[in-house]
Amino acid sequence: MLRHSILIGAAVLAGTVIATASERPPRQLDTLADIGKALRACWRWPPAGEVRSGMELTVLLSFKRNGEIFGARIVYQSRDVSERERALYHGALLDTLRRCNPLPVSDSLGHAIAGRPMRFRFHDTRQQRKAEIHG
Repeated sequence: MLRHSILIGAAVLAGTVIATASERPPRQLDTLADIGKALRACWRWPPAGEVRSGMELTVLLSFKRNGEIFGARIVYQSRDVSERERALYHGALLDTLRRCNPLPVSDSLGHAIAGRPMRFRFHDTRQQRKAEIHG
């Protein structure tokens, strides 16, 4: 397995790019599971016709008490994809972080997550599922 440690765009994480209220999750987040759901809601896959199935990204994120993302690092990504495909997924990740920054966390969740790195996994199985359903 190829492991990379790629830092995500500092402008996204430094608070210079903040999502508008209509782009962020609509309700206050109270649990760790809510954070994962919110990130999934912000995620937009690259066009299926431009990428192969099976890409995996694991991202380490850190948050401030107010839900603002202040650290992001790709700690794993699939090895067998082209640089173009990798760039499409990295772009999707940056867009996700822009849309979700800051997350609307409750005070108690904000205190629980502040400064603690959390891992999130993105695995593109869209074409695999289609093959299973129609195959």
